[in-house]
Amino acid sequence: MTVLTQYITRNVNRWLRSIPNLWKQEDIQIITDGYDWVVSEISKSLSSEIARKGLARVSANPFFHFSRNKLLHFNSVPVPRRYKTNRVLATWYHVNQDDPRLTQMQEVASRIDLLHTTAQKTKQTLIQHGFPEDKIRVVPMGIDLNIFSSSSPETKKRTRESLGIPTEAFVIGSFQKDGDGWGEGMNPKLIKGPDVFCDVIERLAKDLPVHVLLSGPSRGYVKARLTKANVPFTHRFLNAYQEVNTLYQALDVYLISSRTEGVPLALLESWATGTPLVSTRVGMVADVAKDDKTALLADIEDRDKLTFAIRRLFENPTLRQNLITQGLEEVKPYGWEVLIDRYWSELYKPLL
Repeated sequence: MTVLTQYITRNVNRWLRSIPNLWKQEDIQIITDGYDWVVSEISKSLSSEIARKGLARVSANPFFHFSRNKLLHFNSVPVPRRYKTNRVLATWYHVNQDDPRLTQMQEVASRIDLLHTTAQKTKQTLIQHGFPEDKIRVVPMGIDLNIFSSSSPETKKRTRESLGIPTEAFVIGSFQKDGDGWGEGMNPKLIKGPDVFCDVIERLAKDLPVHVLLSGPSRGYVKARLTKANVPFTHRFLNAYQEVNTLYQALDVYLISSRTEGVPLALLESWATGTPLVSTRVGMVADVAKDDKTALLADIEDRDKLTFAIRRLFENPTLRQNLITQGLEEVKPYGWEVLIDRYWSELYKPLL
């Protein structure tokens, strides 16, 4: 069964389960993209925390119906038109320069009461393209700290053994979708920086015992590059987002090489799992990560500095441990049980 077939099969049942109850009137309806991965998980976390605190009646699914006087939250989903009897919140994580909405920004803005993003860079880009600044709110991404947690050296060893990764390997992680479409992904999605990632890995593999651990669909470009360069790698396509936590337990470092991001979630996941992070200054990373304290940072496309940062981690166990310790502390305010108060007070409550 191909990755695409597995993906479709897994989501058919999910879509059927998420058909809304037309007789149950929600105060908030969070509209997802319908894919069983990150956006859906974020939406479910928001929904469950709002419900747990008794703040409002809420649902999260890819379907929406047009009851009057409720809040529609389009989470990383374009708002198709203006809903005159509802208030509209839209989340726009990052801006693709070929997004057709950029040429229709005034029309897009007229459909939205508040626009939410997770990074100052995204806010500034939207303003530059004509979105009204007074409608934009920047609230960071959260993470479920009941799912993501750090591990002991013994757990790390067992995890590597289960994945077939040599104990002595220096394991670099990349868990994302960085190929176009939902097939093999041989055409790279350049905003995610898979070419930069491979360039850095190839440099490191010349004299370090590098092993790359991949997850996510459409990784064909990266896998082909690593194969050609004779860099050992393991690719695991997971059945559920929560399983990513297990993969973090095998890592020595996580590498983000993106050119554009809204968050990325690997920032918070790395902190929460005690994984040293090396990243370009993208999205929320640029807003909240502290160079040499909670991550090692480089400018976008700076292959030299990304390579040097990972070498530093390989050679300096004390630096690795400092990043782990600081990251575990830094992530605490981003737990959904804490951060939901900001989402409620800054995004939801003003529109209800």
